[in-house]
Amino acid sequence: MGKEKEYEIVQHTMMNHLEVLIVEMTSRNPHGHSDLEIGTVIEGSLELILDQKHIKLEKNDVYVINRYQIHSFTGKGKESLVLAFQINSEFYKNLSSDQNRFQFRSIIRNADAGHDRLHSNLMECAGSYYSQKPFFEIKCASLLFDSLYLLAGMEGSRIISDKEYAMTRSSTLRLNRILEYMAEHYAEPVRLEDLADAEHITSYHVSHFIKKALGISFQEYLNNLRFEQAYRLVTQTSFNIFEICMECGFSSSRYLNQMFLKRTGCRALDLRKQKITSELENTVLPIKNIQKRLSFEQSKNLFQEYSGAGASGLLEPAESGGS
Repeated sequence: MGKEKEYEIVQHTMMNHLEVLIVEMTSRNPHGHSDLEIGTVIEGSLELILDQKHIKLEKNDVYVINRYQIHSFTGKGKESLVLAFQINSEFYKNLSSDQNRFQFRSIIRNADAGHDRLHSNLMECAGSYYSQKPFFEIKCASLLFDSLYLLAGMEGSRIISDKEYAMTRSSTLRLNRILEYMAEHYAEPVRLEDLADAEHITSYHVSHFIKKALGISFQEYLNNLRFEQAYRLVTQTSFNIFEICMECGFSSSRYLNQMFLKRTGCRALDLRKQKITSELENTVLPIKNIQKRLSFEQSKNLFQEYSGAGASGLLEPAESGGS
């Protein structure tokens, strides 16, 4: 069975060093990437898990994921729409030597100072991006640079040292490798020693590293991976208990049923008899990727719908003087 990789490779297609897209998001497991990501919820609500803090995002809230910052999302089984801007460091790195080490404030709420201008910039930038009018790249760049300027001046934004940046990058790349390995091998016996050997560190170091990064232990995360897969097989297939144990890495049906009793209140096959097929709410950390990155045309059409832009609306921004 195919396993999804945890490291997100961002593709920049319509404009160098910038991708603007709409994501139908239910959950996204812990990961990090080298791009700066700025996003806003355009429909529904989400929980962003950042630095082990669970942060509720409502419609029009703006979030910032700094480079190499480990994060995850969960909608608790409900789908939301996110307008996301993924910005490669090449977009701004030549401005000054400090730009790669900037850590922007993470959450800008509807009522926060600067939110309205920032949110307006993002919406207008998306409108220009999807319009593909002549020189739209310049318009997008100007709006994003103004947005970065706004973020840089907000309380909570700072420039980190070269040492802190290097440590953050190294830790994120290590965690991505570890989670990718676990996602690919959870059906097999997975040991801390295997991860330690791959990372050339001790088992003690790996154990404490995972606990510090995720807030839960190696075994808890591995159990979550296995249980999520078992839950899917129980509710969506006709596999018997032995087959489910083999597919998910459980040592025995007894242990599998113990986990189902603890998390759902009934044994695995009893759950199937009740014909429960809804998504299980994530109780600790989101494990599965339940999201759909819309194509350019899909994102454009949906953005037009949610922004209320007509033929002469946000998708064809009019020139205006500064205020």
